[in-house]
Amino acid sequence: MIVVGADVHVRNSFLCVSDEAGRRLKTGRVGNTLGEVAAFMAEFEDDSIHVGLESTTNSRAVWLLWQEYGREAERDVTVDVLHARNLRIIADSVNKNDKVDANILAQLLCSGLSLPTSYMPDDDVFAVREQLRARADLVRLRTMVKNRIHSVLHRRGILKPRGDVFTKLGRAWLAEIELDEAGRIILDRHMAVLDALQLHIRDATKNVRDLSRQERWEASATIAQSMPGVGLITSMTVLAELGDLRRFHSRAAVANFAGLVPRQRSSNEKHWQGGITHRGSSHLRAVLVEAAWVSLSRVPRYGSQYERIKERRGSQKAIVAVARRMLEDLFTMLTTNRSFRHDPSSDRSRRGPTASSVAG
Repeated sequence: MIVVGADVHVRNSFLCVSDEAGRRLKTGRVGNTLGEVAAFMAEFEDDSIHVGLESTTNSRAVWLLWQEYGREAERDVTVDVLHARNLRIIADSVNKNDKVDANILAQLLCSGLSLPTSYMPDDDVFAVREQLRARADLVRLRTMVKNRIHSVLHRRGILKPRGDVFTKLGRAWLAEIELDEAGRIILDRHMAVLDALQLHIRDATKNVRDLSRQERWEASATIAQSMPGVGLITSMTVLAELGDLRRFHSRAAVANFAGLVPRQRSSNEKHWQGGITHRGSSHLRAVLVEAAWVSLSRVPRYGSQYERIKERRGSQKAIVAVARRMLEDLFTMLTTNRSFRHDPSSDRSRRGPTASSVAG
């Protein structure tokens, strides 16, 4: 077997090829194409290849590229995407460059150590993730455009009437108010952009709804949406961002993945606890916090937890704590195939996922 450490960039990767003993055999920069990878690896006759990539934005594309190379070359290619944040030996390297990083990755693969790897979703999960994240981008753009419209009014000292200016009545008011020529041109342009975004968001929502009705997602989405405060977008986001639930052994593990657990450091008798780690998907955290606000008045135990923590630590930490509990409860519901129950004892199971309860 040979090992390949790959320091990945947008257009190319720097590769370091070693044997199992860690002896360097070849290094070089290779374009991220099937042809260039095949040409670089042609001189090696080993049928078994272990590739280690450092996680980057395009690591999934390179992961798929190496798998395709294995199929085309009829070689047994194992590809691991190594978690960059947890590879401190690379992050803290004094002499940090592509060649050094690729060599370190190759040496780590040869070490036999259990290395931190990143989960690579399959095509279905990846497609749903992409659509949901793209929809979230459109919603953020819509908010930005609405804020620009408010700014046009504020700069001219125009006070909006009570209520939302983007309702039917509000839009009629916007069309009738007196503005200088520049103000009217800018406002009308922003309104046109807003209307276009509304249409795209509506189409994106329909696409997500259609996906949720597919056999792979329907049962799990229905279970998730039985929780008060969790609708179509939240349920599908949770399912897509978590992926294969079998990789989480407990409720705490899924909360840790989502970055909803506090930072902790302990030394001797000293113990320090800070804010949440913010690791994992920021998109997942955002929809969970939004759902948590809705759930406060609908689920008594969430509301009481929020009020209890709010008194001691403030509203922001309190709502994040509720979001974490909601995620843990969703995990239990999905891994036990049970709908939401208001009885607190029903959602405290520490049971891990079963083979048949995989949402992704």
